[in-house]
Amino acid sequence: MSTKNISLETTNEVFSANSGLIFFDQLWDKLSLSKRLRRMLPKKHRNRGPSQINKFKSLLFSFAVGNDCLDDLNELRRDCFFMELTDGGAAARTMGDFLRTFGRRHIERLQDLLFEMALNLRMAIFDDKKFILTMDSTPHVQRGQKQEGVKFNYKNYWCRDSQNAYDQYGFSYLFDLRPGNTYSGKDADLWVHKLFSKVPDSMERWFRADSAYCSHKMFHALKVKNVNFAIVLRENLGRYVRKKNKNLLTWKKSELQFFGSDKCEVAMGLYPIKRLGNLRVVFIRAPKENCQLDLFEDFQEGAYCYYSIITNVSSFDMSDEEVIDFYRQRATAENYIKEQKYGFDFLNFPCQRLGANKVFGLVGTFAHNMMRFLSFCMEQKRKKVRGKDGKLRTVIQLGYFAKKVRNKLIKIPCRMVRTARKVRLRLNTFDKEVLEKIMNNIYKMFSKVSECKT
Repeated sequence: MSTKNISLETTNEVFSANSGLIFFDQLWDKLSLSKRLRRMLPKKHRNRGPSQINKFKSLLFSFAVGNDCLDDLNELRRDCFFMELTDGGAAARTMGDFLRTFGRRHIERLQDLLFEMALNLRMAIFDDKKFILTMDSTPHVQRGQKQEGVKFNYKNYWCRDSQNAYDQYGFSYLFDLRPGNTYSGKDADLWVHKLFSKVPDSMERWFRADSAYCSHKMFHALKVKNVNFAIVLRENLGRYVRKKNKNLLTWKKSELQFFGSDKCEVAMGLYPIKRLGNLRVVFIRAPKENCQLDLFEDFQEGAYCYYSIITNVSSFDMSDEEVIDFYRQRATAENYIKEQKYGFDFLNFPCQRLGANKVFGLVGTFAHNMMRFLSFCMEQKRKKVRGKDGKLRTVIQLGYFAKKVRNKLIKIPCRMVRTARKVRLRLNTFDKEVLEKIMNNIYKMFSKVSECKT
């Protein structure tokens, strides 16, 4: 069609591009966030303008539609449905002042609420009693020169650093923004005590992390909380344990592929630690390329690439290969970190103060968990995978990333009609069926949780 045949006309009807915000509003009510936040948010200095809860809600819903910065809140105020749900929204400057009013105690309470909310969302969907927590840190590279907490890290990045923790379904239980020069595993044992103290006793507790979290403090903290763990040993410590066990190691061929090689071998040793006894260490090695093993002495240490995983799980419960497989699934946490960085623009933070940016990131993590919940409400992918026995099996891939959820569920155009006491959204038939189906799913999921509690 030629551009000459397209004309522009005006209308008095009111439209919205984000009718899927109704899901976030439904989750807001089901999680009773207004009631919970009322005692956590800082008090207003002046009794005018939007309430503190509406400011929080405006920022949360802006993450849902994909806003990148606080200035986008001004543009979002043109959306009539967003304004209706947030009672008028909040301007960018107002939101910046709101973030700067949070003190340390407010942030701690918000962190506690994040854990409770993530656990509620998980239990509404899954009956899985196996709670697997993966902890990891990541740098957030910045460009500003006068921002609080921006330092050079060990990779010489000018950045801030964040501590994160996810379960096996991608729900986030921790977001702690720190100065960029903070060591990855700092205060990790304190977070272990705090997070696992909130996990129900009926759940089986598991933990996995990389070598930054390899410390005796972590091992003791995990033991106190009755957590099964798999943590990578640092290279020098792994070498020390192999030398101590060199007469006991029995290397066996494995079907696992590691270091890009299919000639891997596994073995098991022991690492004695005070007050913990002998912890099991699983080794996997693969020969280096173009190496002649006969030329190496010292039990051929230099001819192989090694990986060492320490665990408190006995060999009767998990074989060596199963321990390695369990740890390797830790890589999914890195995908969730990327999801928050690129899906919610955690690459940059809007404020100069570290505390204000920490609140900004926590609200974004709330949005990530809600978006993750909605991804499980959508129809899931099915694909065929060939197992070790050669047979094809149908596997369900759980969840989607935020971009797809926004395009499928949030960015749904509608016409909004406001009557005396109701707001009506008018959509096409297909979109109306999608919204009603998912709204009914959310209602059923939370009804099931409330029945279990009673």
